[in-house]
Amino acid sequence: MCFVKTPNLPESDAVLVAVSATYQGIIDSLHALGMESIAVKPCLNLSDPVNSHADMLLHHLGGNKIVVAKGEEYLKSEFESQGFEVTVSNKCISKLYPTDVPLNAARVGNRLIANQASLDGVIISDCIKKSIKIIPVKQGYAKCSTIVVDNHSIITADQSIAKAATAAQIDALLIEPGFIALKGCNYGFIGGTCGFINQNTIVFTGNIKAHPSYNIMKNFFSERDIQIVSLTNGELIDIGGIIALREKFSITK
Repeated sequence: MCFVKTPNLPESDAVLVAVSATYQGIIDSLHALGMESIAVKPCLNLSDPVNSHADMLLHHLGGNKIVVAKGEEYLKSEFESQGFEVTVSNKCISKLYPTDVPLNAARVGNRLIANQASLDGVIISDCIKKSIKIIPVKQGYAKCSTIVVDNHSIITADQSIAKAATAAQIDALLIEPGFIALKGCNYGFIGGTCGFINQNTIVFTGNIKAHPSYNIMKNFFSERDIQIVSLTNGELIDIGGIIALREKFSITK
């Protein structure tokens, strides 16, 4: 087993994922597919709809390096027990936007889509060190809003993200917003409903076929030889994403 080198994009079968502890049914479904989970517990510093969302409380830098939100000591301990080198965020997260989103950024190969003004300094420093280009957007919930499909492609319902990505020569599929459940909010975001479990398989929290943009998403995935799996037959739920962290083996050197 090894660490996922490029955030969001395992090359072989994922064996460890980070996922909200609130959704035991999703954890059970992932376990049935061969994955163990680091369950992200509710954080009192975040508002209820997103307080256990992995994409709010941690940020995978790639390999065995990960950032966790300041104050979440149990997460730090859990990741360290799995062999990760953990850095605690510089910023303290809190309930009011944009102070809740310092770790919410979408890594797309050697680029990072983020609201740079809100982004934590640990992530900015990592980007500078690795020559990762930051693509600035107004949307603070950049990771929530984005499915990272591969190193050059994304899916989003956010027009500003799609426009910025296209300008950076990232292939961006723009879909209809909404049709995703998030308790306490009008709707959730597409990036929070899913995650890759190997190079050619993405899983969704609910029935992706019920989304009005399903057909264009299906074609976008098919063009890249990616299979879609719905973990449940219910509605799509924004749970803060399913973040693959360890996999069986690495293909690239």
